Amino acid sequence: MACILLVEDEAEIRTMLAEVLADAGHEVVEADSGDSAALLLDGPVSFDLLVTDITMPGLLDGIGLGALFRTLHASRPILYITGRPDALRKVPMRPNREAVLLKPYVLLPLAATVRAMLAAAAPEAGLRSCPGPGFPAHGPRALLAVP
Repeated sequence: MACILLVEDEAEIRTMLAEVLADAGHEVVEADSGDSAALLLDGPVSFDLLVTDITMPGLLDGIGLGALFRTLHASRPILYITGRPDALRKVPMRPNREAVLLKPYVLLPLAATVRAMLAAAAPEAGLRSCPGPGFPAHGPRALLAVP
């Protein structure tokens, strides 16, 4: 079981993705923007995987969030979700550490992609559970929204 930070600004899509990941046995912490996700990265939880949309409201988009995550957790994988594959042209993709899932997507590949990315990172990263002590949680999923 891995601790996954899921960042998606569209509530229905975020809920659907979180359910797929939770059904696959992962603990999921949700954020509705790059800005709120950055606050989580600065907190007590250590995430095994970042799953993030690219285009979101606020100061920090998915590319900026991915760069921040990579700085804090160099060996941990990132799965970008986007309807615009051209948005990642300038992002240096690390083999077995970063992948792209294009919208619209079928949910079945999501679980398989996450499983493969975590398996590739597991020897170096070591999986952790979340949320950590003192972190607000709601079952296997938690949502942080910053006004």
